[in-house]
Amino acid sequence: MAANKQTPIRQTPEYQAIQHDERFQGWLRMQEAAMDIEFTNYDVPELNGHLYTREGLVIAEHQILQRYPTYRDMFSPDNLKIAMRFVYAIGETFRRAIDGTWVALPPNPPERPAPLSVIDSPMWTAFHDPQHMIGLAFNRRTEKEITFIYDRAVKRHQKWIDAGRPARDS
Repeated sequence: MAANKQTPIRQTPEYQAIQHDERFQGWLRMQEAAMDIEFTNYDVPELNGHLYTREGLVIAEHQILQRYPTYRDMFSPDNLKIAMRFVYAIGETFRRAIDGTWVALPPNPPERPAPLSVIDSPMWTAFHDPQHMIGLAFNRRTEKEITFIYDRAVKRHQKWIDAGRPARDS
């Protein structure tokens, strides 16, 4: 059962079940372990010392656009391992900055045939999707797309804190 207008996605059984899915939890553990060992030492040494910072997002977006001609190339089977590490690094930067949580969105064919890992924040109903941010970076090629979204999220997070951390609507 997919979420409909009456049932917010966070309240659906599919959403609740996929949060405990071993593939999703395993993906999180694998990415976390690879960040400091492989990602910043071998895959993207330019990020060493900048991981999970705004500057790290600047470096990551630059590296993505320099390394891959297109989004499709980045997420090709040959590049998928490093692509997903970029996804994790971007998402984790957001998660840490806005009191977020990694969550998995259940498949929703045909739009989303596989689960999607995104950041959920207690301050709004939308999710932060690192793969979508990477797509914007490729479409616009300004090398400022991800940091633009990040800066807005951090400002909105501060306003939410200043307002006493009100509960989101759904």
